[in-house]
Amino acid sequence: MQFLRIGTAGLRGRIGAGLDPAISIGFTSAFGTYLEGGKIVVGRDSRFSSPMLHHSAVSALMSCGCQVLDAGICPAPLLQFLVPHCGAAGGVLIGAGHHPAEWNAIVLIDEKGAYLNSSSTQEFLDVYHGGRYTLNPWNSIGKYEHLSENIQEKYIDSLIELVDRKAVKAGKFKIVADFCNGSGSRAAVLMAKKLGVEMLSINDTFSGVLPHDPEPRPRSAVQVRSMMRYTKAHAGFVFNSDMSRTSIVTDDAETLSEEYTFPLVADHLLSRLGKGCRVITNWCSTRTADEVVARHGGEMIKTKVGQAFVIDKMLETDAKLAGDGSGSVAVVGAPPGFDSYAAMIIILEAMAARKTSSAGLMESLPRYHIIKKKVNCPSAHAYTLIRKMRSHFSNAAITEEDGLRFDWKDGWIHLRAAMTEPIIRMIVEWKTKEGAEEKANEVSTLVERLVVS
Repeated sequence: MQFLRIGTAGLRGRIGAGLDPAISIGFTSAFGTYLEGGKIVVGRDSRFSSPMLHHSAVSALMSCGCQVLDAGICPAPLLQFLVPHCGAAGGVLIGAGHHPAEWNAIVLIDEKGAYLNSSSTQEFLDVYHGGRYTLNPWNSIGKYEHLSENIQEKYIDSLIELVDRKAVKAGKFKIVADFCNGSGSRAAVLMAKKLGVEMLSINDTFSGVLPHDPEPRPRSAVQVRSMMRYTKAHAGFVFNSDMSRTSIVTDDAETLSEEYTFPLVADHLLSRLGKGCRVITNWCSTRTADEVVARHGGEMIKTKVGQAFVIDKMLETDAKLAGDGSGSVAVVGAPPGFDSYAAMIIILEAMAARKTSSAGLMESLPRYHIIKKKVNCPSAHAYTLIRKMRSHFSNAAITEEDGLRFDWKDGWIHLRAAMTEPIIRMIVEWKTKEGAEEKANEVSTLVERLVVS
């Protein structure tokens, strides 16, 4: 079976069973053709397959007449900063973020530094599926330039402007940071130094080996948790491999759900920004975020799952803040994408401003019990199967903007076909742990029965 997915999150697939250099060449040739040449920033993560895809992408773009600015091993937020900073027409990020090691992805970035939105994606796909790409003659192929690592300092300086630098320095924080051997450690070391933060880094080598599940969830935070009391760290951060998602471990060694990263950031920023701020999230993020936004007099706007949809709505509505339950955060003034560096320093600023611990920050947030599961299902059947669930929960308020969401007073259920994997994603959130487990078991049984029927 081949595993290959194309959408607003770019091209994603399993290496050798869907995604290979030939596919990469066609996909990036289409992007160079779509942009009609121009300057393009290319960056990659540290996965074993990334150099292979990187070389094929660079060659394809140059053949279309594009000037390639090679950022080398580069976290997603940095690449999204570099595209507008360098005056580029777009960017190509090679890296699969939260996916397992055998997967990789080619993500396309527009001139603003954001993922291609739905309409741009459709225009690009028309070029890709048409299969007729620009191929320049020998004397007009594109030029190649390797960007200096020093350019990441400009990005770090721009992020530090988002927070009270003196307050963070005065906090004299010690943190533990797990980079999952991804692309984020170098920039984080520089940021910590500039903010006077003592950072204890683990899994910070570009070895290509992912030491654990790259999704930043409590089960991925075991190593950080084991270090918290011993090191007397103020907070721990667990990142995915491209620095677009993070989860938090508190100073009392509680491994927080990734769902709480966005509410923690929102609670602090909205207290500073005041009433009336628009905030963007998706339909399957925790109710904690809704309650935090309501408490500060903000306006919550919801959209489909996916960075492209969330950021597009953020730009469209002039929102100050966006994020979702995967541990992703975007703030105005930072690159138009999910940025875990920004999330980390805002949480440190919140601790400094409130003179409290990371555990203390969580005490002020309402909590729910959330369960997330995946059910294997061929993409062609997923939507039909999800629609069949309507009749089972006819007593709930139903939202159909992204899959199906069923709401009751005490909780909710969300089902949708994943955009990046051949699975159905199920999320259940309830006021009590017992209620969440009961609903999750009920839904799992129903979905699995329909999958095999």
